[in-house]
Amino acid sequence: MSCRVRLDYLLDTFLGPIAKSAECEALIVPITPGAFQVQVQAPFPDDLHKAHTITVTPLSKQPLTGTLVHTRKLANGDLELQIDV
Repeated sequence: MSCRVRLDYLLDTFLGPIAKSAECEALIVPITPGAFQVQVQAPFPDDLHKAHTITVTPLSKQPLTGTLVHTRKLANGDLELQIDV
């Protein structure tokens, strides 16, 4: 089941990192003890797939922070993120 999450992420640029954030609907699935997958439902930020580090905070729960290692755009328009902690 999806829930409302806050996404805080860093983008690397020539001028240094830029911090951004957004609130989206997402489904969080643990895939190993050191990694989890987040399926972010559209609409989501256009540059989210370029993030380096991301913190996913389900509203009213503990934040999950890690390095974005893989992204994939799904046929239904959602964005799938694999994050290593």
